Amino acid sequence: MYLATDEFILGIIDLMCMESFYELGNILSTLDKDEYFVDFLNTKSLEAGIIRLRVDQNDTQISHPIDELYYVIEGEGHLRINGKNHRVHKGTTIFVPAKTEHNFHGNQVDLIVLYIFPKA
Repeated sequence: MYLATDEFILGIIDLMCMESFYELGNILSTLDKDEYFVDFLNTKSLEAGIIRLRVDQNDTQISHPIDELYYVIEGEGHLRINGKNHRVHKGTTIFVPAKTEHNFHGNQVDLIVLYIFPKA
């Protein structure tokens, strides 16, 4: 079924342009006990997800072929970038260039981080 308006037809075409809303609690509930990250958005041009790193849990990422942006939602810890440690906490935004070795570590409480990167 389509709904015609003066400007365009709402229907299947509109679904491709539809906004999406995500709740952090719902995203986190999809993680199994041993998992620490999950993608919640995956489009032709963008990928986004959440990292939840529990105390004593290892962030196994090393580097990616594309730029990445992080935003710390909750907690505090460290982000190692090319061997140098940087303290991160709630509200910290970090840009990591492509092919840069990095991983989160040293958190004493759960560390929850949003990550966003463009598709190559």
